[in-house]
Amino acid sequence: MPRLLIVIALLAILIALAVRWWFGLRMLKSNAELSFNCDLEKWKKTFGEKNLPAASSRDLITYADFFRKAALADWRERDKKSAISREGTRRFGMAVPPLTAMIVILGIMVGRITPTYAIAIFLLATAFSAIIAYLSIASEIQALTISARRLRESGIFQRRDDEDAVIQAAVALSWKEAAPPIFNLIQR
Repeated sequence: MPRLLIVIALLAILIALAVRWWFGLRMLKSNAELSFNCDLEKWKKTFGEKNLPAASSRDLITYADFFRKAALADWRERDKKSAISREGTRRFGMAVPPLTAMIVILGIMVGRITPTYAIAIFLLATAFSAIIAYLSIASEIQALTISARRLRESGIFQRRDDEDAVIQAAVALSWKEAAPPIFNLIQR
């Protein structure tokens, strides 16, 4: 029985890793060295001073990160309940794997569970947190899409391709960051 649970959990984790790579890491790695220029005054007028890049010439990932943070801040103001729910899901995904690891280690130490069951429980908890994180990512991507309209209308970047690249990189960052942090140890 624990072997079947391990296989099911590993399958779910492998699917989550593949989704994270396809929608997040692949795009970020292929465009990581691109550099863009933006109009900081227009950025400040559109997204506020809190999420303002330090310089007008930066790499794509930096602009995507600032844009994502600005979009999430705007989302918290527009739809607080949905934004809080998504943040709760992210925190759940961050907390479940380490807490489960502590619990199963204590269970092994006191002799209440076998190591095979402990591995199965840990992998199932990690898979569950990854599945929940990816099933709830749609609302975050929708918030990025709403802010993308503001980015395009403001004319922050000189070229439309630059705007599209920043928006796509912000979505890719969302896919990368949605997974539990333990995935960063496995997949960079």
